[in-house]
Amino acid sequence: MVQKKVKKHTRQPVIIIFPYLFIAKETSFDKVVIKPYDANLIDKEEQTIKQQLFKIASFFRINGMLVQKWSYCVTYPSNKKSCDTLKSSLNKFATIIRYSQLSDPHNDARFSNFDYFIFPLSKFNLGTASNFNYYKGVLNGEYTIGFTTMKNDIKNPFSFYYNISPLTVDNLDDNKYLQNFYSNRIKEKEAKRLLKAMEWFNRSFATIYELDYADAVVHLVTAFEALFKVEDERNNKAQVKSGLIQFLGESPELTDWANKFYKLRNDIVHGDTELSPFWFTPSRGIKAHRHHLALARKIFSRCLEALLNLRASSLTSDIHEELISNEIRFKEAKKILVANAKSRLQFAFRSISEIKHDDFSMTKKQTEELGKLFLPYLLEDLRNENRQNAIAALDGILNWSGSDYSELALLYVKGSDKYDIFYFDNSVAVPNAQSQFLREAGYNFLRCAMDRLLTFSE
Repeated sequence: MVQKKVKKHTRQPVIIIFPYLFIAKETSFDKVVIKPYDANLIDKEEQTIKQQLFKIASFFRINGMLVQKWSYCVTYPSNKKSCDTLKSSLNKFATIIRYSQLSDPHNDARFSNFDYFIFPLSKFNLGTASNFNYYKGVLNGEYTIGFTTMKNDIKNPFSFYYNISPLTVDNLDDNKYLQNFYSNRIKEKEAKRLLKAMEWFNRSFATIYELDYADAVVHLVTAFEALFKVEDERNNKAQVKSGLIQFLGESPELTDWANKFYKLRNDIVHGDTELSPFWFTPSRGIKAHRHHLALARKIFSRCLEALLNLRASSLTSDIHEELISNEIRFKEAKKILVANAKSRLQFAFRSISEIKHDDFSMTKKQTEELGKLFLPYLLEDLRNENRQNAIAALDGILNWSGSDYSELALLYVKGSDKYDIFYFDNSVAVPNAQSQFLREAGYNFLRCAMDRLLTFSE
């Protein structure tokens, strides 16, 4: 039996560990793969990585005992940019899964169950010559904590001063929050804002042992303001109340609660000696009956759920696309193609694939210019596939040097016909995602250019 070769990595490994979170099933996001502590999975890792995993896991304690359930990831970043991308991906994942568990009142999750540590492994860590070793763990991508080992002894194990148990999360495939944020339902800018709102919501749970109720109230008000995109600081309360009414409906009781919750927040941040009570007393009554924090968390969760359901049920991508003109798409694609920015070619191809037939804002001259910049990429792909008829047709377009755009349009008609044969040939493999974007852009551009050059508008 031939032994399977293990791929050797030349880059220094990085181990990420969620010491108090056990994800029962391997899950992936943004090219990051999180695995549970499972003997079968760990046995598949390189021997050096296995040793380091068990050593790093031994840094963490619960009531003085080793943590028995944890999750991990092994990756090999190439530079600082890839390290920053890794940190952003982990923060996004941790924020989403933390929110999904903390917002459910039936869960026993704690804020710190979702903390993660990044351990960049140096050659010194990987060496076995010395009994002494020093590891740097970066908590949640922000705070560096050092761990010193002497043989198998951990000099300064990490533990919380309060009781915490490992949290088991069974199935992330059905997690509606992960589904929403790792799909195309939410635009990037809005997703960042919602994630920031969720992060502030999460911080309100670092309360019983790490913060007090006052901090939690301030965090929750900030979460509402991020959720509803409050921009005018002079009228925060009115904008938040408007958002509450929009998503939950209007009632005197909801308005009453919002007014009193904001008063409590103002009393806290302005240093009033007599704080409003943390329990909500309706204006029509004299006795408090609900805790402000419990109400605020429930109301926030319902608002976010309503917003996500709206995004999922109502397709708005076509509206956003129609608001971007072909002129803008031309400028975006041209900038990348002129610079020959290989790392951004996929974005240029996507812009070209989204050019619309019924938009004449890209002039005939710009259409000609974009063809000269873009078609060489199509030709390279066609030459790799040895599609001579399509190559000849596109060469004809690139060699055109006249002034009558109707002549160029006819060349595009021929080019489109020949390229369609290639594009719809099921026997042609698509080697990678960029090739897929390139071919979709080619199919769309040849047709759009043909139509645009035949119109009367310049």
